[in-house]
Amino acid sequence: IVKKIDRRIMPLLFGTYALQCIDKSCLGYASVFTLSKDLGLVVLQYSWLASLFYFGYLVFEYPTTLLSQKFPIGRFVGVAIVAWGGILIATAGARNFAGMAVLRFLLGAIESLITPTFILINGMYYTRKEQVLRTGAWAAANGFGSMVGGVIAYGMGQVNPGVPSWKWIFILNGLITVLWGTVVYFFLPTSPMRAGFLTEKERVLAIHRIRTNKTGILNRKFKWYQVYEALNPFKDPQGLLLFLTIFCNEVLNGGFGAFGTLTIQSFGFNSLQSTLIYIPQGFINMCCIFFGGWLAQRLPNARIYVSIGMLVPTFIGLLLQIVLPRSNVAGLLIGVYMFPPFATSLFICLSLPGVNSSGYTKRITLSSYGFLGYALGNIVGPFMVKTGEVPAYRSVFIADIICIVLQGIFLVLLRIYYVRENRRRDRLLAEGEVQDAPKDEFADKTDLETPGFRYVVSYYSLETACIGY
Repeated sequence: IVKKIDRRIMPLLFGTYALQCIDKSCLGYASVFTLSKDLGLVVLQYSWLASLFYFGYLVFEYPTTLLSQKFPIGRFVGVAIVAWGGILIATAGARNFAGMAVLRFLLGAIESLITPTFILINGMYYTRKEQVLRTGAWAAANGFGSMVGGVIAYGMGQVNPGVPSWKWIFILNGLITVLWGTVVYFFLPTSPMRAGFLTEKERVLAIHRIRTNKTGILNRKFKWYQVYEALNPFKDPQGLLLFLTIFCNEVLNGGFGAFGTLTIQSFGFNSLQSTLIYIPQGFINMCCIFFGGWLAQRLPNARIYVSIGMLVPTFIGLLLQIVLPRSNVAGLLIGVYMFPPFATSLFICLSLPGVNSSGYTKRITLSSYGFLGYALGNIVGPFMVKTGEVPAYRSVFIADIICIVLQGIFLVLLRIYYVRENRRRDRLLAEGEVQDAPKDEFADKTDLETPGFRYVVSYYSLETACIGY
């Protein structure tokens, strides 16, 4: 039954996530062509355009995630994809900074629902052991999308029928997105209970499989006390620690994501060369995310350790940008190709609310708290760039190194919390406390209300004994 679920769900999530990556990155691909000149951008306006996407993300991520609780998820996601495809096409008609700014904000607002919704979908169909690898599988589309987007941008750079190349990038990607959204609307099921690709017996088994998660499937009742529990670090510190970790991670992404091709161009390459050279970075990104997800599932107690380990190559790559002379182009490019592994840490962290919290409203709130850090980090990142700095983007690389160190500290603190809380619950169980009551499995209680709940570090001895995790 797992393979059957994978065959239907994973391609839809992978394809959607790839398009999301391509579509939000279109500005970066377009930047090496005549976009800034055609729109009359001055000083920090390009940085603002990069950040405005995440302002839309910041404002609408929680409301859109709540709406996904009220409407059939498959239909809701399909409509959203079609809508942002339409916005992308309209972006080709922007004539100035103001018009482009509005469209970037709206694009971020609609795309904001995708990752939180996918994390909820993971929890509907997969056990906690299975979720990290599945998250890695569809998150790897981030690198695949970057690679394909680079190919499309390079191809559009060859087109010159009187329309600027950057406009064709938005038009073609927008049309593809609209078509894909239609597919998702009809083929992504709303829940395991209504999954038409499963037989009635298989639907029952699909629900039974995830009982051991102790996280429930779907509850349309919004519970304010679960919001308070998720946001109050004195009751549950994991929300704040995830926020800080993801914020630091995305300061890196906000800087390099918006200025990646421009960084390569600063090494002395032209527009088309920079676009082409940037493509392997997407392939490396895809491999790292998938490998990280696989490794986190395979190694005992390794989920957070893998997150920290994947920051090391990025740290080295950033250091090379600072210490190497501009004449050492080969070394600088090797450094650029060492950037992508940090994204693996992001997606492992994004999977944690789905496996390490219970209560539907609390999971949504924790995910949104993490995505608040995601949006703010991406807003701040582009403004680390100093115009006219020599060597180019040095301040960004220094800020990113600081963020990597902080991220490692926050991850260590998060792991300590999980381990200590698990040990406390084990101790209470040994003292005779009644845990794992059957009535709690679908009661929509939070992890703090469920004594039998154990936090996933990756593997944990008690869970191995109890549920084969």
